[in-house]
Amino acid sequence: MDIVVTPTGTDGTSWGLKDRLGRSLGAIEQDVGGLFQIVPDPNSNLKSVTRTHPTLSDAMTAIASRMQGECALDSQDWG
Repeated sequence: MDIVVTPTGTDGTSWGLKDRLGRSLGAIEQDVGGLFQIVPDPNSNLKSVTRTHPTLSDAMTAIASRMQGECALDSQDWG
């Protein structure tokens, strides 16, 4: 299953996780120490994924591996 990672908020430390059909799977939050925490929705298949990662890229790789698909940043207009 492919996952889309979309920035949320204005501080650049949180991202929503949805599948290509728009179903929520959880979020990624950057903590005060700079680590990236995967916060799965209670009923998603991400419950067993390793939660803490040093980079956003590493968190996305773990999600892609667990979901056996791709995990990509939303290609929205950032300007």
